[in-house]
Amino acid sequence: MRTTTTIWLMIIGVLLASACKLGNVLADEYDNRWPAKREYADPAITAAMEAVRAAIPQAADDPARPVYHFRPPARWINDPCGVIHHKGYYHLFYQLNPTGATWGVNNTHWGHTRSNDLIHWEHLPVVLCPSRDLGERRCNSGCVVINGKGQPMIFYTYVPLKNGTSRQQWAAIGDDDMITWKKLAENPVIGREKSGVPSTVGFGWSDPFVFRADGKTFVTFKSSGGTICQALNEELTRWKYMGSLAGVPGECPNFVKLGNKWLLITSAGTSSQQLQYQVGVFDSQRAMFKTERSGILDHGYGPKWPSAFSRGFYATNTLFDPQGRCILFGWVGGFKGDRGWNGCQGLPRILTLGPDGRPRQTPVPERQALRGKHIEVEKLVLKNRGQVVEGGHGDTLEILARFQPGDAKAFGLKVRRSDDGNSAVTLRYDGKVLDVAGTKVPLELDKDQGILTLHVFLDKSLMEVFVNDGRESVTRVIDPGQKDLDIEVFAEGGTAEVRRIDVWEMKAIWPH
Repeated sequence: MRTTTTIWLMIIGVLLASACKLGNVLADEYDNRWPAKREYADPAITAAMEAVRAAIPQAADDPARPVYHFRPPARWINDPCGVIHHKGYYHLFYQLNPTGATWGVNNTHWGHTRSNDLIHWEHLPVVLCPSRDLGERRCNSGCVVINGKGQPMIFYTYVPLKNGTSRQQWAAIGDDDMITWKKLAENPVIGREKSGVPSTVGFGWSDPFVFRADGKTFVTFKSSGGTICQALNEELTRWKYMGSLAGVPGECPNFVKLGNKWLLITSAGTSSQQLQYQVGVFDSQRAMFKTERSGILDHGYGPKWPSAFSRGFYATNTLFDPQGRCILFGWVGGFKGDRGWNGCQGLPRILTLGPDGRPRQTPVPERQALRGKHIEVEKLVLKNRGQVVEGGHGDTLEILARFQPGDAKAFGLKVRRSDDGNSAVTLRYDGKVLDVAGTKVPLELDKDQGILTLHVFLDKSLMEVFVNDGRESVTRVIDPGQKDLDIEVFAEGGTAEVRRIDVWEMKAIWPH
């Protein structure tokens, strides 16, 4: 009997040891996505990296956290504050609060990641920390460029600890791999009453965006009346005030050339809290922009945010890659609660101008590598009814639905639908307005084809919707029941046809 008991104790001990070892392996696998623990030359970077690491177990426990959108493994993320393609990698720098899951009003750093396919990302060490010894409260957003000497260069906004003191525009130089950075001794490179910048520029000016036109290098900012400066040297350390780039309300201005037109993107303009655009022409000699068309680039939550950080797709940044594609990055905020993390990046989007002069944005095709199980349904006629899509089930999905309107008063799609049909996230079109979970988008279909295409990406508590090949987009944080996983197509007050609906399960890019 004692022998049998001993054998069982030994077996139980082996099983417990194996389980413990498996748990450690899984924890190590998860933890290893964040750079291994080490001492950095800057103790502030070491502290920031370990602060993120400390929150990983809590963040990993949240089933609502997106799994195929980029985010750090824990803590708060907001603006993509610098994006660039360099030496075979797409680099993304982002606002990071390493010590909390709320905005780092007194502690914003710059995080860093890179990818060779825009889908799978390698976490890299933090690159910028606030210089407390120099009175710096936080490192605000900006951009990353290669200067005329071939050096990677960060431009960002120094936010002072002392209230009533103006922000300044600082720069840092990086090594060729963009891993290690050093702030310039001659900072600020641009300041109020420096380089000709007038004292009337507001104390809150921020978010420098550097762009090139006709062999010249310029920079513009938010909250500055459209202030624009031109570089005077290759090192981009001396600048000259050129006046005002008209029409720059809001935050995080992006100014890029698409074809023979210029596109200005700003977040939270004065008349709306949505991502806005202006298309026009730029005179580089006089540094003047003339707007020809304007509108909303992403409708988010509509004209008013439900809360301070529920901003849909926001605070964008852009890069051009070796294929000549203009790729748009943006922050998604508004996730609920302090669960060890908050925020992520939207899927990278290819930005173009359509034949009508309006911007188009479509998710990069590289995301198709994440597609798994696929179902399709064709030529489904609906009359005053809804129908659950058989096999279309999940919370990490790509859905492509094409509707042919009939005489129905409204039709559309319900995602994250409950088993009893009493709750769902609804996309409903009535011939004039597309209502996406409460965000109302005015929409007229093409008169020749009259097709409504809804391209939907569901990633746990995040939904991105692209309408008719990216003519419109809506990005929302959603909060359905954890077990609400069905898809339904429906028609109200008449008939509509689902020409085709494709549903793909999407693979996670992070172990969970």
